[in-house]
Amino acid sequence: AESYSEDPFLVSALASGFVKGMMGDDPRYLKTVPTGKHYIANNTEYNRHNGNSELDERDMREFYLSPYKSLIEKENLPSIMTAYNAVNGTPVSASIFLVDSIARKTYGMKGYVTGDCGAISDIFQGHHFLKDGVEATAAGLKAGVDSDCGGEYQSNALEALNRGLITMADIDRALINMITIRMRLGEFDPPAIVPYSRLRPDIINDPAHNDLALEIATKSPVLLKNETVTATGTKALPLRPDKIRTIAVLGPQADRVELGDYSGPVEKHLSISHLQGLHNYIREHNLPIELFYAEGGNTSRRTDFFVLRSFITRKNNGESQEYNATAFDAAAPGIIATERFGNLTLQGIKDGDWTAYHNIDMTRLDSLILNLNVAQNGGILEVRVGAATGNIIASQTIESPAGARSFGRGVTIPVKVNTLGIAGPQDLYFVFREPQSESISREALEKVAAADVAIIFVGTDQNTGREESDRFSLSLPGNQIQLIQSVASVNPNTIVVMQTMGMVEVEELKQNPNIPGMIYTGYNGQAQGTAMAQILFGAVNPGGKSSVTWYRSVKDLPQFGDYTLRSDANKNGRTYWYFDKEVSYEFGYGLSYTSFEYKDFTINKKEITPYDRITITTDVTNSGEMDGDEIVQVYLKTPDAGVKGRPLKRLKGFKRVTIPAGQTRTVSIDIDCADLWYWDEVNNSITFEQGTYTFEIGASSRDIRGSVEAVMEGQFRATLETVVAESDKMILQPGETAQTRLSATLKDDSFVAPDQLQIRYKSNDPSVVSVDSDGKITAHRAGVASIFAYATYNGTTASDSYPVKVIPDLTPASIKVNGKPLKVFDSEVKAYSFLMKERSALPLVEAMAASETTGVEVEQATAVPGTAIVRFVDYQTREANSYYLNFDRSSVSDDFNEIQLGTQWEWIRENSNNHSFTSHPGSLTITTEKGDVSENSNDARNLLLQSANNDWTIETKLNCSRAPSQPENAGIIAWQDDHNFVKLMLRAVIKTTRQRDVQPGTIDMLVEENDIARSVASIDLKEMITADQPLYLRLSKKGALYTAYYSLNGKEYHLLGSADAMLRDIKAGLIACDGIITQSMTSTFWFDSDTTKPDTPFDVSFDYFNIRNEGIAYDRMKK
Repeated sequence: AESYSEDPFLVSALASGFVKGMMGDDPRYLKTVPTGKHYIANNTEYNRHNGNSELDERDMREFYLSPYKSLIEKENLPSIMTAYNAVNGTPVSASIFLVDSIARKTYGMKGYVTGDCGAISDIFQGHHFLKDGVEATAAGLKAGVDSDCGGEYQSNALEALNRGLITMADIDRALINMITIRMRLGEFDPPAIVPYSRLRPDIINDPAHNDLALEIATKSPVLLKNETVTATGTKALPLRPDKIRTIAVLGPQADRVELGDYSGPVEKHLSISHLQGLHNYIREHNLPIELFYAEGGNTSRRTDFFVLRSFITRKNNGESQEYNATAFDAAAPGIIATERFGNLTLQGIKDGDWTAYHNIDMTRLDSLILNLNVAQNGGILEVRVGAATGNIIASQTIESPAGARSFGRGVTIPVKVNTLGIAGPQDLYFVFREPQSESISREALEKVAAADVAIIFVGTDQNTGREESDRFSLSLPGNQIQLIQSVASVNPNTIVVMQTMGMVEVEELKQNPNIPGMIYTGYNGQAQGTAMAQILFGAVNPGGKSSVTWYRSVKDLPQFGDYTLRSDANKNGRTYWYFDKEVSYEFGYGLSYTSFEYKDFTINKKEITPYDRITITTDVTNSGEMDGDEIVQVYLKTPDAGVKGRPLKRLKGFKRVTIPAGQTRTVSIDIDCADLWYWDEVNNSITFEQGTYTFEIGASSRDIRGSVEAVMEGQFRATLETVVAESDKMILQPGETAQTRLSATLKDDSFVAPDQLQIRYKSNDPSVVSVDSDGKITAHRAGVASIFAYATYNGTTASDSYPVKVIPDLTPASIKVNGKPLKVFDSEVKAYSFLMKERSALPLVEAMAASETTGVEVEQATAVPGTAIVRFVDYQTREANSYYLNFDRSSVSDDFNEIQLGTQWEWIRENSNNHSFTSHPGSLTITTEKGDVSENSNDARNLLLQSANNDWTIETKLNCSRAPSQPENAGIIAWQDDHNFVKLMLRAVIKTTRQRDVQPGTIDMLVEENDIARSVASIDLKEMITADQPLYLRLSKKGALYTAYYSLNGKEYHLLGSADAMLRDIKAGLIACDGIITQSMTSTFWFDSDTTKPDTPFDVSFDYFNIRNEGIAYDRMKK
């Protein structure tokens, strides 16, 4: 579902158009950042988080890596995404070889690498490749994965640094890669100079784009079959309105617009189903045709329609025994037991498949209790004894539970057993039957029989296969085949239109004479219905070609998880490169309403070298009566094609041309001979075979109309291609040194040793950083410089550069308060708190810098409470090192036993209707309402605060009227203003489409600085916080360090997490609000944006607010 084709050349060509369009054509700025994924060999969903793709070097280089090589080298692809899986035993996100050595140092990618969401976690949780998140974080950064779409880097990078698993240079390198891309997006530049900043949001729905969607939808469909209808003596397609009065429209996809996963919403008037498209065409062209519509058929899952997790045997004396269904003793071919969402489960179940369990005691067996996961359509489970065809001792219809989604829902079902008098240890076979339903009613079938033509719209949908879910069968899902058979049996003019995620088994339909026409398309966008109507009636002549091979049966293919391409004695090969058996439709196949003849095949060079560019030419004549498009294809057969494990042929060029009826066009296709390589496993490099190359020209991979030959004689001379320069440190202080590291690869993708290179280094600003002839760099003064490395090999020079930042010495020599130096001062500690008495005088703060070139700026506190800020500034770079000195008197605890608040408190945005001391006497109860203080939403009501501008520990006890509903939250807050705060809260669990029940809630520590929020640490609760089960929260502050704890009994407190936050003029107190959906929440897997709340309000009762003040004793220090 996520592949353009089985051919890497075609994948590269199609992806190239996307990459160029998304990047834009500005030489400096990027329009967007296209990201190639999933890197690499991530073709199975059932084991995507823990699976291992075994590849030899040839398959890896020639097939799986080839599109990435092409896009990086030719289109400067700026980003790739590493996949979940492992390759040859190493998770891709931990693979220095795949990420750093191949993508960066061989192909020369300049940009950033992101892991798929959760891929870093999978290194240790899925693959168990490393011990924990700290080691996984280090492995990801060392491999070159710059961004973790997950929480591992954020949580573990500092610990990995402390353990010595990574260096600051590893972190700096990742940040530079990401920030450089952000700079190329113009994020930090004035919008006036960034060309793409002028793009307005309404361009997304520009009428020209909707016209383009229709054009694409008309050019994509593939005409698979178009035979003569006996009754009319003409081809089935296009439909001839003068000979048609009634059309029967059927099928589960007739009145649906299938867009596929991750497709954005489409305005209703632009989203046209096939049925609506036919209605519109008939109306717009005033055709005297009547449409009869009957949905018929369904797309129920043909695999894993329900899954047996475990079963319990129960005897009539009450004895019971539980069995793990994944620990079967035997199973039908294709069934596997694999981990999914952290649990071992069966997968690959098809109709009639079975699992067997030996030596199950049937003596006095009364019933079975089945523990199942049931998908949306359920099915039938038969329990047989002795064999999969043995006597049935139990049978149960498995119905889909209410609210079941495509991933299914767990159910437990008791089933009565009839032992048939059998006792003792027996082999039980659990046979899985897909759901049975009538494909079409008898009444509808009678109308179909009377129609002039029947058009059946069938296909796949998200239930067939999607993220986390494979299709283990290539059959059309549900009962669509039965529907087609039923319709074709009564109407000999049946047209099948299939819209699927890939090829399906169609041999039976191909051979059926009552089905004279078949059209295939992928998920064909918003205009799919309009486009198909135009094709069916001949307003548009279909010209698409199949980008995949249509195998006769899934049995023709190797095992599902086998990633090798070449055949052996026990299996067929994969793709048209290596599969030489009969197929239903070959790669590149596609008919037209007209016919094309080829002649006069020429090549402009008979002798070629790997450095040449050749042109192959043929004349193509439209010999039919209708204008049409033909896609002329060129396939390469090398001297060893089909032997020595070489591909039978490979696509190396194609061109789509529109040719009016009766006319001829000369079609020229250019081929870069540098693309004709193979991988030499002996020498680990690209190679070109010597001898005669045959270039086949045709309408498909098997419909070859002619050929030309050329002799490859020139030897490939591997010139220098990619140089990568790095340093073991990129952030230096004056006087520090670091060493440049250099790698170089040749045009044949092999590495060349540095001692074979002539290397020259240069700094663009030696006054900041100098570099010697060996690549050693020395920092001199604050600033930024680039170090350039020029490498020469056999007369060819390539270069690279890296940035170096020299940070100024912003170290304080001293900070004084009222003339007294801070005795506890540590330059790494950025905030200090002073506990003052009621009548203490206003402090005076002074400071001195360690460096004479560093400026000192002091912003004095103007009152108590207040904050003085000391800044050590480098005026050349405008960098500053800031220290906060917070001054305040003691804060005041409150047990909320009075009927009003003490004078220490103040309400922010008070709504007196929603707080009370009488709802729960002895507590302050706040009823949440719309709003929050989070990101750009700063409208929370009833924020209760008092001054707390020193160090302290705060504790509170809270009870809730019910579990919080997304995104309600309540807890303790340390608040500078609405843009800067620390919040320790009970909040609703982030809702996903997989959740079934009310969740107890999450304890979360959140820090927001300058409207940028980050969750520092969180934990999901296992029990509800109610009137009977309180939650105790503790938040402590020391300087700039905030530490969060929680307890469920008020005695044993558990550490949640800690974080630094530079806050000034701090107030602390309590918050309870409805909350908002934040950006970070939307990145959660299967995020559900629903914020529907229960009928009852969310009341939060705070039993007390205890604060224990700490800090430097200001008055004692003064004396």
